[in-house]
Amino acid sequence: MMFAGVVSASDMSRGIVQAKPLEPVRIAVVLALTGIAAEDNLPAIQAARLAVEETNRSGGIFGLPVELELIDNRSTPIGSKNAAEKAVQAGVVGVIGPLWSSHALPAAAVLQEARVPMITPTATKPEVTRVGDCIFRVCMSDDFQGFVMARFASERLGAQTAVVLKNISEEYSVTLADMFTRSFEEIGGKVLWQGDYKGTAVNFENLLEQVRGFPADVLFIPGYARDSGLVVQQAVKMGIKPIFLGGDGWGENMRQYAGNAVVGAYYTTHYHPDVPFKKSKALQQLYRERLDLERVTDIRIPLTYDAVLVLVEAVRRAGGLDRESIREALALVDKFHGATGTITFDQNGDPKGKEAVILKFEKERSVFIHSMTQ
Repeated sequence: MMFAGVVSASDMSRGIVQAKPLEPVRIAVVLALTGIAAEDNLPAIQAARLAVEETNRSGGIFGLPVELELIDNRSTPIGSKNAAEKAVQAGVVGVIGPLWSSHALPAAAVLQEARVPMITPTATKPEVTRVGDCIFRVCMSDDFQGFVMARFASERLGAQTAVVLKNISEEYSVTLADMFTRSFEEIGGKVLWQGDYKGTAVNFENLLEQVRGFPADVLFIPGYARDSGLVVQQAVKMGIKPIFLGGDGWGENMRQYAGNAVVGAYYTTHYHPDVPFKKSKALQQLYRERLDLERVTDIRIPLTYDAVLVLVEAVRRAGGLDRESIREALALVDKFHGATGTITFDQNGDPKGKEAVILKFEKERSVFIHSMTQ
């Protein structure tokens, strides 16, 4: 393959010696710039940019600079579909994102049909990578995450009963709620009641009055930081104080909405800043130098960082910018050392052996409690 900026021998023999300007290697990042998911997605945008800057400082790809094509999915499934179509039209070599499962599924359908490789950093719904062989993820799936939290609640917390509240506006929340319920009951626990709410809700008083009627050992709320945080904050204010449990959609942003009410709650996640991986330490140093951030605690940062660098590595291994060759190289990724651990894709495009981490909210920060490997 001849890249822009390279002068061939035949051109030189004809006296053509002026090279064309270097064309960048373009990668699309489909994330929310507007709408309800914009605040949640912002750390991923920063991480993607820093990963590209790091790649370009080390010479880019084939000597060509990497350029991000940032496309807004407007925090909706239809917006994600439209954003994926824009990525296809832009001729990018691959797509990073979307983050939310409800956004990733429609984007994946478009990109699979167009044979454009996609890597989602955080969409955990199992069906996302089942869309086809062009779709990958660097995070664990909800199958494993739901099982881990159910087992932790039963074995480590001694919980026998649970109530589950799910955000019916988000595929992620519905799937994780179902996985937890199934796993908790299979190991002998009992889910007393399941309640539903919409992601745009801000007042959960009526829902929580129903929760009060089912006193349970644990209350599992697998939403995102905003909605889950408001539920926890209002529950404690109403005197409802089971052990609160959540999924990887929580993170330190929960404190913004729940305040001190979240202290003592547990959640599953993909990463902790104290993991010993070399790439994690490099990422922490990068954030201290560039963004004056002492500790990287938001999982969207290391997972998006890893997703970009995995795609960069696949393009290099493909030996060119042909998207089918890049897809094939992605499928063969083996023992890529990232900030979140070693990444090897299985036949479904899921990472093998990813570790689930359980953290507990303490007064100042979340602390590591337990981990389990797939």
